[in-house]
Parts: sequence; C-alpha cells; structure tokens
Amino acid sequence: MAAARINELLNDKLFQVIGSTPESVAESLSKMELRNKSVEGGQIFAIAIFAATVNKPTLETFLADARFSTVRPLLNAALSIQGRSNMTAITLLGHCFLTTDLAAGVDYATEFRKKMGQDHLWDGSLEGGSLSDKQRGIMKEKKRVTSAESAKALGTGFLKWTGLVAGSMTVKEAELFNMQAAGTSSSTAVTSRPRYESVSPPVTPPRTTARNVTFEISNKNLVEVPAAILDYRRSMLQQTDEEIAESIERSGVAEFISKTERLIAKDPTGARTRGASVAAGGSRT
Repeated sequence: MAAARINELLNDKLFQVIGSTPESVAESLSKMELRNKSVEGGQIFAIAIFAATVNKPTLETFLADARFSTVRPLLNAALSIQGRSNMTAITLLGHCFLTTDLAAGVDYATEFRKKMGQDHLWDGSLEGGSLSDKQRGIMKEKKRVTSAESAKALGTGFLKWTGLVAGSMTVKEAELFNMQAAGTSSSTAVTSRPRYESVSPPVTPPRTTARNVTFEISNKNLVEVPAAILDYRRSMLQQTDEEIAESIERSGVAEFISKTERLIAKDPTGARTRGASVAAGGSRT
C-alpha cells in the first residue's frame, strides 16, 4: 500500500528518468486539432524527422520558418517545456515516423537511414552506418527504453489520424490516439471515431497560408509578420490595425509574434483574451 501511494505521486513524472514514450507523445498530440489535417500533419512529420538529426538550437531555427506559422503554436502547446521545444519528445516522434512506409519516399529520411545503417532504431543494432559514438549512444538508449510495437503504432497511427495515409487504425493505434475501437483483438482494424464527442464542433482560428505579409506601424515603418498572426489578431481578438501596431511597437516584432502564438495555443477563439482586455479597460495584448 505504501508503494502504491508513492507511485501515485511519482508515476506522472517517470519521463524525468525514462524520457518521453510513444504513449506520452501520442497523448500530447491527440489534444491538438489535427484529425484529418494532412497539411499540418505533413509539416509535423518534416519537423520531427529533422529534429531526430539535429541539436535543439538548429531545430528552433528551423521551426521559426514562416512556413510553420500554423503548426508552431500547436507544437509549442503540445510538445514543449517552459516554452521551449521538448527535444526528447519531438526526436522520439521523428524516430517513430522512420518506421513508416511513408518515410521511404522522403529524401531526407532516406539519407538519415543511410547514416544510421538501418531503416529505424528498432531495425538493427546501430553498429553500421556513420553515426558518431555520441549519437549512437543516445539512440541506443532511446531504443532500449522504447517499445518497438508502440513506436510503430505512434508513427503509423499519426499518419492515419491526420489523413496523410488512408486506412483504418489497429486497436493499438486507436488506443494511442483516443479513438474508439470497433473490435477487441489487437490485430483488428478500427474505425477512426472519437472516444469522446463534443457537444458542438470546436471553434478554431481562421487559417491562412503560412506566409509573411508586410504590415505598417508608425512613421511609415514596415515590418514582416506571419499572415496567420495578423488574422488571429484581427478576427479572433477583434483588434484594429492601430491596436496591432501599438502592440508591435511596445513588444518588438519577435516578441509580438511569440506572444500571439502563445495566445493561439491557450485561447484559439480569443474569447478569454477579449474578455480580459475589456475588463482591463482596453487592449494590452
């Protein structure tokens, strides 16, 4: 009984010693609005594959690309620690993606497979290829603490969940993504149906292509801001261009973008932020 009570206090912190697991990554991803969204799914696939091959600063630079302005706030909300990318989780996701058939058609994945000397972590002993000793050691440890079955279920399940590939989920894949299984056997195909259904569809912010637009602030000064950021400010927060310009001048462009991405992640409809602004007597976001 004593051990059971102690486990209740510590089990949700196991990631501190064993790192992220396919189950924990899937749980975080399943909270994102990504079902049947293949464009965003493809972007996350690319980000995770890239993360598996680089260090954290290089990944952060890659994530700052304007093409990822839609998925960046989602990843920040789902797979981050104190506002920074959870490298352990994202790299594990990349390795799970390497177990999928889709990876065979991705040139970057093909070259990484050559460097590893095998298709994915669970495909061999990692003694071939051209990995450094440090890389090989890190990957062997990740392999040691991660079930191959769960890794493959996360990789393929994500592709089916986002619509990147067609097909019914297996029971294992469905369990990872909180879907309701149609059968009881682990080999039985399932229908992708939510285990819990909302009373009404969730409201999501308006979506734009991932591109930067020019925005004028004071004295004819022009700045580059992601279109999705401006769209959220105008449509969801109902801010005027004058209010947006004031916020950019007050915070600086980089902090303005970062702050807005955090708002999108925490308050997609803008309702709570608008209410707080009204209560405070004006917009200060």
